Amino acid sequence: MVIRLENLCGGYGRKQVLFDINAEIKTGEIISIVGANGCGKSTLLEIASGLMKPISGNVTVDGEDVHSMEGKKRAKLISVLSQQKSPGVLTVRALVYHGRFPYLGYPRRYTDEDRQIVEEAMQTAGVSEFADESLSELSGGQQQKAYIAMLIAQNTKIVYMDEPVTFLDINYQLELMNLIKRMQKSGKTVIMVIHDLNLAMTYSDRIMAMKDGRLISMGTPKEIYEKGVLGELFGIETHYSKKENQYFFKKL
Repeated sequence: MVIRLENLCGGYGRKQVLFDINAEIKTGEIISIVGANGCGKSTLLEIASGLMKPISGNVTVDGEDVHSMEGKKRAKLISVLSQQKSPGVLTVRALVYHGRFPYLGYPRRYTDEDRQIVEEAMQTAGVSEFADESLSELSGGQQQKAYIAMLIAQNTKIVYMDEPVTFLDINYQLELMNLIKRMQKSGKTVIMVIHDLNLAMTYSDRIMAMKDGRLISMGTPKEIYEKGVLGELFGIETHYSKKENQYFFKKL
């Protein structure tokens, strides 16, 4: 499976914020999109996932245009974790069942298979113990795990995530990143916008580096490091410790 972004331009109304994005993503990769605030990362994610139409250009999966797909078909192929979420009074279990909506026929009744998938998704994401609690009563990290359980239940080949670990404590950040790695091992392709450069450089197969609405570089963390791309984006100095297998950043 190959995702292609071809000559992609996008924006809101008359304001264009993305310019000629070209990229190719292969099955099973974890791709991190990095860049300064306002550079177009979230807009790129929305267009690539099919939530928003481009001004021009195409997003295809194995040659099929994402924006021309019938809604249910796209929902079986692509799942999205957005920044804006309204948990309301839903329980964790009820939220995770939402992941099965694309598979419901008429009448809209869950099957034994749906129920099993939901239970397994909650177990995988580590939310079974509070499955019947309201989302509004959970911590930010617990809520995020519940939303990821919903994505697991949706069982798509492609997963887009917009800032999945922002504002979370370090223990939840690491837990969620390890969960994302497990999703990758199950055969999923994960594309995420992320602000934490250390997590991006540690967990990603490749990095998409954006500046002023353009893709200025795409490569492995090692390639991005050796080219000094992060210095160009953020005005920082990057050092890699082989002993600690970790990147360190310092303001120039």
